[in-house]
Amino acid sequence: MTCLIIDDNAMARTALRHLISDIDSLDLRAECEDAMQAMKYLQQQAVDLLFLDVEMPHMNGLELLQVLPQRPLVILVTSKREYAVEAFDLQVVDYLVKPITLARLLSAVQRAQEMHQNKNRPLPAGPGLDEEHIFFKANNTLVRVQLNDILYFQALGDYVTLTTKEKRYTLYTKMKTIEDRLPVSRYIRTHRSYIVAIGKIDNIEDNSIQIGRHLIPISDSYRARVMAQLNFL
Repeated sequence: MTCLIIDDNAMARTALRHLISDIDSLDLRAECEDAMQAMKYLQQQAVDLLFLDVEMPHMNGLELLQVLPQRPLVILVTSKREYAVEAFDLQVVDYLVKPITLARLLSAVQRAQEMHQNKNRPLPAGPGLDEEHIFFKANNTLVRVQLNDILYFQALGDYVTLTTKEKRYTLYTKMKTIEDRLPVSRYIRTHRSYIVAIGKIDNIEDNSIQIGRHLIPISDSYRARVMAQLNFL
C-alpha cells in the first residue's frame, strides 16, 4: 500500500519512517509537516493509507479528516489517548499512541491491508455472519454489538437508540452516520427516523413493519425503496 506521513514533529516523522521501512507491504511516498501541506499533496497524488498525527497547528488531524473529499484509510498517531472516541466516529483503521513499537504498527497495518483488500467486495453471505460486529459510542464508551443482534435504530432528537432483543442503547450520533456504516444488504431505511434489520422482519402490513413486538413505520417517501430492496417471490 502507498502511504503518507502527516506530522508536525520531525523526530516523530523520522521514527515512523524507520518503522515503515521495515514493512515490505508499505510504500512511503511522502511526508507532510501539517494538514495544509497534506491537503495540497493529496489533491495531486492519491495514496492508500495515511499515518496522521492529531495535534498539529492551524488544523489538527481530526479536522483534516472532516474536510478531505476523498479519504484514504487512516491510522491515527498521537501522544494522547483522549481523542480515541472521537477518532472512532471518523472510522479510522486504528489509533496508535506514541511511542510506537514495530509490533503495534504491524498490527495496525495488517488491519489496514485487510480493509484495503476488501474495500470493493460485497459483504459475505452465509455462515459466520453471527461473528460480525460493529462498535458504537454510547455514554462516552465504545460498545461492541453483534450485527446479528440488532433489530432496529430509531432517531430521537439529538441521539439515536439501538434496539436489540435484549437491550437498548443510546447513541450520540446521527442516523446518516449509522446508515453509512451498515451493510446495505442487511439494513434498510424505512423512515426518516428508522433503520431496520432486514433479517429480523416478521411481516409487513400496510405502512408498517413488524419485528417481534415492535411496529416500525414505513413512510411514503421510503416505501418504494423498501419494496425494491426486499426479496419478494
